[in-house]
Amino acid sequence: MTRKVKQFFNVKSFKDFANGLDIPVTDSAGVLIKENLKHIDPTIFEKKYPALAFLNSGIQADNSGGYSQVVESLRTLGQGEFKTSGDRSSDKGKISLKGETNLIQVISREAESEWSESDLQTAALQNINIQQKLLGYHLEQYQREVDAIIANGVADKAGSVGLLNNSDFATAASGDTIDNLTGIQAYEAIASCITDQHNAVNNTPEYIANAVMLPVNIYNHISREILNSAGSEKTILSALKVNFPDVAFYVSFRATKVCAYSTSGEAMKIRIPLALTVSPIVRLGFKYKVESNYRIAGLDILESSAGRYLTGL
Repeated sequence: MTRKVKQFFNVKSFKDFANGLDIPVTDSAGVLIKENLKHIDPTIFEKKYPALAFLNSGIQADNSGGYSQVVESLRTLGQGEFKTSGDRSSDKGKISLKGETNLIQVISREAESEWSESDLQTAALQNINIQQKLLGYHLEQYQREVDAIIANGVADKAGSVGLLNNSDFATAASGDTIDNLTGIQAYEAIASCITDQHNAVNNTPEYIANAVMLPVNIYNHISREILNSAGSEKTILSALKVNFPDVAFYVSFRATKVCAYSTSGEAMKIRIPLALTVSPIVRLGFKYKVESNYRIAGLDILESSAGRYLTGL
């Protein structure tokens, strides 16, 4: 599932950064080099970093909250029942809504970059867009931080959890490590984790696991290990993909266990009240400065059965 760029980036601020520059900069020959400042490659927003598997796995972002100190997670549940008509001994059945609320603290993160007139001129001679390079580093660091928060929660924030440390997810232990299992046994261990999660949510579309995050060593093992040595050429991973066509398999260096989970917005969301925003370039004498910031509350897991762990593999 492709991430929605506007959920993670304040695209307007980037366009303003790229197109609203009125700084008259010239090179040593007096030639205007403003275009070097203006052009920001739009594909920079689409760049994917292989290690950022949690960010790229399709979990939706929610941008409500803005500059609030806390964001409120609210899920409504229907309750009540019908009653048999003509039963005078009791009132009519009542159906109502029950609200479940959860307050999540928001933290603000910011960064800045500076460069000089000399840096700009040197970069221009080398045909380097110094603004685009710096902007790319801001985006890369931002995405790394969000990926880590999805995986393990906000560091140093009490009660913050991610996909890898949520005590509400059910857990099953593997009978042995991946290296000591046959191809069939390894397949069954991972397949059972997926199937058990599907059973736990009764195949509810919004909660059924459609993603599996794997540690690097496990992913590499099932990518090369033959499922059945009796003449088969199918690997464990290819067999899993065939039998679970609606499930995507990811690998991350952050993963310490197998995690099967739903990326539906009804199951979980990453709360980013303020998507990454970049300031206009400010010129102070012969120096230039740009700032970026974002506000994040963390991963909001709305359904405790939307994920399941397999440990010990």
